[in-house]
Amino acid sequence: MTTAVSARGLGKSYWIPRPDAPRWSEYLKSPGDASRRARRMEVKALEEISFTVDHGEVFGIIGRNGAGKSTLLKILSRITSPSAGRAEMRGRVASLLEVGTGFHPDLTGRENVYLNGMLIGMPSREVDRAFDAICEFAGVGAYLNVPIKRYSSGMQLRLAFAVAAHLAADIMIIDEVLAVGDAEFQRKCLGAMRDVSSKGRTTLFVSHNMSAVESLCTRVMWLDRGQVRAIGAPEHVIQEYLASGLGDRGLQQERIELGSLPRGWTLGGGKLSHLAFERESGAQARAPWRVAFGEPFSLTVGYTLERPTAGHVLGISIRNDRGEDILTSHSADVPLQSSPDHLTNGTGRVTLRQPWLRPGTYYVEVLLYSGIQTIDYVGDAATLIVEEQSAKGAPPVALKKGMVAPVWPWTILPAGNH
Repeated sequence: MTTAVSARGLGKSYWIPRPDAPRWSEYLKSPGDASRRARRMEVKALEEISFTVDHGEVFGIIGRNGAGKSTLLKILSRITSPSAGRAEMRGRVASLLEVGTGFHPDLTGRENVYLNGMLIGMPSREVDRAFDAICEFAGVGAYLNVPIKRYSSGMQLRLAFAVAAHLAADIMIIDEVLAVGDAEFQRKCLGAMRDVSSKGRTTLFVSHNMSAVESLCTRVMWLDRGQVRAIGAPEHVIQEYLASGLGDRGLQQERIELGSLPRGWTLGGGKLSHLAFERESGAQARAPWRVAFGEPFSLTVGYTLERPTAGHVLGISIRNDRGEDILTSHSADVPLQSSPDHLTNGTGRVTLRQPWLRPGTYYVEVLLYSGIQTIDYVGDAATLIVEEQSAKGAPPVALKKGMVAPVWPWTILPAGNH
């Protein structure tokens, strides 16, 4: 398979004023380059980046804000030049880096479609053949003869993506701009990207949507502070990337002391003390907490109250890596065994059996509240990773879809008994 994109030792540096630099008017009073350089500092946006992408591959690029992802794409798109190294792109390149990229605000939508075609070296007759498909996909047909500056950001994005997807570019570069579109358009774009890759066109895709990256990409590169941390299979690189954001929680023990963890605003009157994890199989917990798909586990929350009264409730919430709440359990869900009407100082324990969580990374929140008032709350108290392999007695992961994977009882009756 031939190479479509090749980067060797790419670096990009910027010079910015030091935090303690004087005001601009005083800066100009200092003659000589040496004096001015002393007031600046070098920031390396990229450092020794090397990778290759084959023709027809969907190559994902992930990393935190400021990791250098957009800088890399601007170098590959020839918008900016590298400070070191070399990048080669073999074929026509269509880039969608930010809303409005490649558009002239005073030209109409129709004129901008042809302008984009010209920029990537397409003859106008080829644009003619793709024009109807571009208009249908973008859904802005009524505004084709209106200047782009009159479009909303969403309309500009629709047209820009339609142009990038339908013009005959060999390499398509897509930054996080899809986040601007609505949910329906995002689904439409992801479908178009799958279609583009199936036709053998190369795609570089930057996104914070890990689900989209994992489902679309054949390989993923993780950038961190301008350097390559990992390149490989999407599921492995994404899991490593997500685990890196845990800080000290990446080394969490079976019991986590909650007293020193950061909190938001709370009412007071009580305190969460610890959160403990236990695998039902009795196997030793690993850091971060890991379970097989379908493996039951228990969470135990310790707490103290200044004045135990009726209405106090313990809660545990589990979120996925996109910040979506997956499930929540409260002590008020079942009658308290220790006290008929209120919590007393001690611990609360819950065993999670159903619904089963799908493979992925999850974050555990713990809260103590009374009525609608929060007494104490710890967000991201712990991280839980559900692994791909199924626990003994659990169904194969491939058969289960959805955000959670409950196992419901089925009754199969012979013909005539229904």
